[in-house]
Amino acid sequence: MGAISGFYKFGMDTDAAPDGASIFGKLKVFAFDRSAEWADSSVHLGCGIQYNTPESTREELPRLNSGGTLAITADAIIDNRAELLEQFNLKDGSSDVITDSELIIRAYETWGHACPLHLVGDYAFAIWDIGKEELFVARDAMGSRTLYYTCENGYFAFCTVETPLLSLSGEPGELNEKWITDFLAIDGIQHELECEGTVYRGIYQLPPAHYGIVNMKGLVTKRYWEPLEDIKPIVYDSDEEYVEAFNRCFSEAVACRLRSAGETGIFLSGGMDSGSIASVAAPLLADQGKRLYGFTSVPVSGFSGRPSGTAIYNESREVELIGQAYPNIDITYGSFADKDCLTDADELLRIFEQPYKIFQNMTWYHSFLKMAAGQKCTVMLNGQTGNSTISYGNFGVQLATLYRQGRIAAAAREIYQFSKLAKAPVRKVLKSAIPVVMPYRLSVWKHRRELRTFDRFENMVVKRSLIQKWDVVQALDRIGANTLISRFPDYGEDRKARTSPLPFAHIGAVETKLSLAHGITIRDPSRDKRVFEFCMAIPPEQFVRNGQDRYLLRRAMKGILPDPIRLNIRTKGQQSADWIYRLAPQWSGVLAEAERALAQGGLDPYVDKDKLKEKLARASRDASENDENLIRSIVITVIFARFLKAFNPTPEVVQ
Repeated sequence: MGAISGFYKFGMDTDAAPDGASIFGKLKVFAFDRSAEWADSSVHLGCGIQYNTPESTREELPRLNSGGTLAITADAIIDNRAELLEQFNLKDGSSDVITDSELIIRAYETWGHACPLHLVGDYAFAIWDIGKEELFVARDAMGSRTLYYTCENGYFAFCTVETPLLSLSGEPGELNEKWITDFLAIDGIQHELECEGTVYRGIYQLPPAHYGIVNMKGLVTKRYWEPLEDIKPIVYDSDEEYVEAFNRCFSEAVACRLRSAGETGIFLSGGMDSGSIASVAAPLLADQGKRLYGFTSVPVSGFSGRPSGTAIYNESREVELIGQAYPNIDITYGSFADKDCLTDADELLRIFEQPYKIFQNMTWYHSFLKMAAGQKCTVMLNGQTGNSTISYGNFGVQLATLYRQGRIAAAAREIYQFSKLAKAPVRKVLKSAIPVVMPYRLSVWKHRRELRTFDRFENMVVKRSLIQKWDVVQALDRIGANTLISRFPDYGEDRKARTSPLPFAHIGAVETKLSLAHGITIRDPSRDKRVFEFCMAIPPEQFVRNGQDRYLLRRAMKGILPDPIRLNIRTKGQQSADWIYRLAPQWSGVLAEAERALAQGGLDPYVDKDKLKEKLARASRDASENDENLIRSIVITVIFARFLKAFNPTPEVVQ
């Protein structure tokens, strides 16, 4: 994989090469194993390849198809290779390797614009149809790779990252006030409220599961995969059949992601998602005489925080169980004692090209990628999406579903069985279940006094005038963010949320840019389209039953994942629990930086100055004495201020 770019100039007697070469030239800051460009009069295509799979070492992109009618550039790993090789009657041998771009070209020749429906994997690609004078661009269904574009009068340009697309019109790049407003308004780690927009005005993101057609008339985009409509129910006669089908699908998803040109690594926690992936991957690699390199975050020495409730701060004990079960896993524990959540902020701002909120985990996530690349890993596994797919199973969702279906006796049985598993009094479980099944309107009425004084932007410093201008409240309501009262979904509502492209776009942008920066491709078997479709298609009772959550994966991993992890219902890992402890020695400096940013005026167009002043005045110089929300708010402001300073925008944002 790597990065791609393209420039299509509309009209006769045009020359796309200068602008296209300018875009691609800015991508050369990345370390590519091979790079090349292709152009005709109206189109320029570029591709920088990082060798991550055996097939990628044979890629020559951009290139023409055998008939000379199509030109392709691609950032892609295709996972349903066996299916496509059979479909196209091709043989994949050691002396004649079929590249992934060849499979994409064949798919386009066979199915035209419908070709993405037949491709499984992580990809973004563009195909220039010379005869039609038409550019076709597409992004994979799960949004694992990015594709940004701008379409102005006279041209269409695209790129894997955003900043090379700035200033194409000859004017300085501008910031997108709406995106910034949304970013500053969301009380959580989410960056945006819409898939298409970016922090840069006039630069857009092709959403997951979309393709675009560009010709002399301009751009038309279309969503080619609608999960809620296209995924058909799967019904088997027995529980065993569900487990067998899941294991076949999941094992294939893991195996596809072990096609590495170098070594294979994994972000390994003590939980079920990455643990299950590692437990399936390790034997497959052992059969090839290979090792799996695990990287596990642990708290910094000296941190004495005591977990509250069911949290585990140090998962090394659970990770050791996986290492003992599979001796070909080499585990590296990292605390990165010399780092806090702002140590790498400037570097991460360059990588992400935007302000970000995921600063707690980046202390170790970013550092482990560097370490894994140094150990010659070219693929890094994770289980980022596992909670929505392989380990899905929410007891509250199942309870709400049964209650709303009028299956009161079944709901009562679940409560009783859960109390037995948790060894908790039925009365206590029942008390916790009441808010879950209570109608939302009744919950609103019950909390009517609190709602009168509730400020959903209490933790945020965004200007109130911008909130009103961009109708942020309505957008937050759509995703259920910044609320006082939790709306407990039933299975249908939760399924709709799990199929939203918004979180996929967020994760895809983070992982694509980190992968590109470090030359190591991040891949998630739990986000495989086939796994996703399977988990969305089977009945909800396969995920929760007899009070047991994550019911499918617990059964499927019997004899594979160590039982203390597989059967654990009491505790859950909490990574980066020590982030405030790490930040404490630098906290006075953080406050001073925020005060300088406020005084310099760069924040004025976006931030409520009085509210930020109040927060800074309220913040204790001893970080441990501050509320976590207050610290988060100030850190986000500092990161945002650094982004503004690095961007050096024009004095006024064009509205």
